[in-house]
Amino acid sequence: MALSIFKELAIVPRGPLARQIAAIETLIASRKVRNPSSAGSLRARLESAKREIVINDDSLATWVTCCAAVTSLFGLAALYWSFYAAVDQSCMGEPLALFTTIVHFVPLPLAILILYARAHFVYKDVWQKINLLKQDALA
Repeated sequence: MALSIFKELAIVPRGPLARQIAAIETLIASRKVRNPSSAGSLRARLESAKREIVINDDSLATWVTCCAAVTSLFGLAALYWSFYAAVDQSCMGEPLALFTTIVHFVPLPLAILILYARAHFVYKDVWQKINLLKQDALA
């Protein structure tokens, strides 16, 4: 379940970016450009931004897999400790049970925060390039 949440967090920043790229492609294709070499330059910059998005997606996929694996392991450990505490009630007191529960469920919000921040920082450079490209295409 965490894997689908993590994938969604990593993909969300890319949606508006993909729409911007499609709009710029349409703009470049439909406009009569005074200088054909400038249209070629704009297309080359657009292709460069697309390649960078693909590279960033691969990087984020690795982060998603790692965060999902760590979260799953901590969840399984919490399940084990809960089962063990139910079977042998003398093994943990209330403070230890609370501490164990908190420690085992901290990775989920932490992984969500890491992926959210990483996705936004990774796509930040691409956003800047696309905004400059949009300004150049509109000029």
